[in-house]
Amino acid sequence: MRLRLPRPRSLAGQLFAMQVVLVAVVVAGCAVFAYVTDRTQAEETARRQATATAAAVADSPSVAAAVRSADPTAVLQPYAEALRRHAGVAFVVIMSPDGTRWTHPEPAQIGRTYLGHIEEARRGRLYSETHLGVLGPSVRTVAPVLDHGRVVALVSAGITIDRISEQVRQQVTALLGMAGAALALGGAGTYVVNARLRRHTHGMNATELSRMHDYHEAALHAVREGLVMLDGQRRIALINDGARELLGLGEGPSAGPPPNSACPPR
Repeated sequence: MRLRLPRPRSLAGQLFAMQVVLVAVVVAGCAVFAYVTDRTQAEETARRQATATAAAVADSPSVAAAVRSADPTAVLQPYAEALRRHAGVAFVVIMSPDGTRWTHPEPAQIGRTYLGHIEEARRGRLYSETHLGVLGPSVRTVAPVLDHGRVVALVSAGITIDRISEQVRQQVTALLGMAGAALALGGAGTYVVNARLRRHTHGMNATELSRMHDYHEAALHAVREGLVMLDGQRRIALINDGARELLGLGEGPSAGPPPNSACPPR
């Protein structure tokens, strides 16, 4: 039994596959670049938002006054929670200079030690970092509360990485939708162009086209009579060796008009 090997893909089919792969690679590269860029921008936006919130709380005179009260938690916990919901951050923690929490979104954490670095804030400077806390990894900023130049408390505000990732996922979902539409549109355009090419090449592949050209050349040169073919503008489109000899033309390609080769009307 003779096995029949699959026929090679036509030239139009090969070009179509190559163009679709190229469009897909370009779209995928743009999507990856946009994801990385969006993730970086989202983290930077979260950092700025956390810094603005922590600095605003630290600069509030009511916070400095509450720190001097007998029970800072009773005054600061409702204030911190209201501000957290209003500012859209994951937490606002007000603590003593040694890191003991006076406020926290989870009341059970009040009185425990803050998880994070506070050394810079204790020296009177803002400090931002990404750190693993009670609520998970977060982008956070710690700001000092100053009273007559002395650090009397610290404020930490932050946004969790999960919330940032959720924002990025929403953006990436929209981006993938646009990328899919671009891929579909590019594929449709490529298909239309290659359908025309397939009609003109009669579905032949590159090997078949090359073999047909060789047959065409061999047959053309084998004819001893002169053969001249004109195109629609009455220019020489094809001429064989016999016609060249009869017309006194020099050697050259058998197909394709030479310069100024218009044939005069008869």
